[in-house]
Amino acid sequence: MQGSKPSLFGTSGIRGVVNVDLDPILVMKVGLALGKILKNGRLAVARDTRTSSEMLASSLMAGILAGGLEVTDLGVLPTPALAYLTRSLGAESGAMITASHNPPEFNGVKLFDKEGKAYAEFFQRQVELAVSGKEFSAASWSQLKGVSSYDFSFRYMEMILGRVKFGKAWKMALDLGSGAAYKVVFDLFRSLDCHVISLNAQPDGFFPGRSSELTIQSLATLMTVVRNMGCDIGVAFDGDADRVSFVDDSGRFIEGDVALAAFASNEVKRHGGGTVALPVDSSLAVQEAVEKGGGNVVWTKVGDPYVAEAIVREGAIFGGEPSGAWVHPDFHLCPDGILSSVLMLRALEERGISARELFSGIVTYPMRRGKIPCENRLKVNVMKAVASDLPGALGEKPEVTDLDGIRVQVPSGWVLVRPSGTEPAIRLTVEARTQELAEHLYNVSHRLCSKKMGESLS
Repeated sequence: MQGSKPSLFGTSGIRGVVNVDLDPILVMKVGLALGKILKNGRLAVARDTRTSSEMLASSLMAGILAGGLEVTDLGVLPTPALAYLTRSLGAESGAMITASHNPPEFNGVKLFDKEGKAYAEFFQRQVELAVSGKEFSAASWSQLKGVSSYDFSFRYMEMILGRVKFGKAWKMALDLGSGAAYKVVFDLFRSLDCHVISLNAQPDGFFPGRSSELTIQSLATLMTVVRNMGCDIGVAFDGDADRVSFVDDSGRFIEGDVALAAFASNEVKRHGGGTVALPVDSSLAVQEAVEKGGGNVVWTKVGDPYVAEAIVREGAIFGGEPSGAWVHPDFHLCPDGILSSVLMLRALEERGISARELFSGIVTYPMRRGKIPCENRLKVNVMKAVASDLPGALGEKPEVTDLDGIRVQVPSGWVLVRPSGTEPAIRLTVEARTQELAEHLYNVSHRLCSKKMGESLS
């Protein structure tokens, strides 16, 4: 199950509290490791708006340069823009300083290959081994390269504008969350002739307007604006804009599984079938919507790198997570909240329906998601204990899979327990065909996880 995964990396790069788990020295070592592994070439580097991002970007670039590689500094950009530009500019690799949806005290490093896709575990292990080594291969003074700084955000926008046009002027509310999308998204939708009302459009690493995580609580203001201003749709992004969340034209927050199901169903209908890659924590509603639309599902581990890998391996037309991290392989292979919002509007326009009509067509089941705080060092032992006892606690001879954490299938419901790859926590997802069963499964699983967590600390 777990344990073979590189400990430095989570499901979406390296992540930690700044100057506690993640400091400039560690990030500089990551840069040196990239120089040792890649040996030559140019790296594209960008960052989000967090207060620590400029510091960590400087440290990363110092390590990259010391390793003998060249750097293109792209400044503040959304993660999907950095990933796309890595490929577009012919860079050997791309590195993004961000902690995505995490609170402002966190930061991290996301690494992308020359195709703009998150590196697989093999490369992550190479980086981890190089970082943990006592010696680094630094270039001699005569081999040192330089840094060039450019604003290439227009190339990312051109990629979208060259392929998508709207026939109507959509009225939309955009909550940019003071994150990395603060400028690119506004410019993009204005270029698409949309009437834009923007919230939290000022860059601020403290995220003063709302949490960087996309929840019904953090998007309360967006919901009110959509409802009171008569908007066609509301769209919100997390700190680096690889995730998106939607509010329909009635001002209703759309749960991630519902948005994913509606869009995935539209994609398979649009393509006349096809494969959709989904992580194992996706709702039955998504699977049923895809299959009803004429497509089929391939399951992956939780984490956008695994979704992207499955898309390439299976030739899938689309892949996404309930968190709002969706991958559109016709464009590129990084989760892209900005592109997802554009394509959602395209879907509405092509079908001639409102956001409310699109999302209300999804049949949903009671689902609960939660998390139990758990130090990273304890996750392996806690998961082993949970995997041993959870099946028996939920019933006789349930169906068990360990593709990612432990997933226990019982009649009319399922439970998934897995260690978070982005924060110190154990995540719990439960779904059932009745509310009563969902509550029962959640309570039993939560008590067991909490108990095992307590035992690991004693």
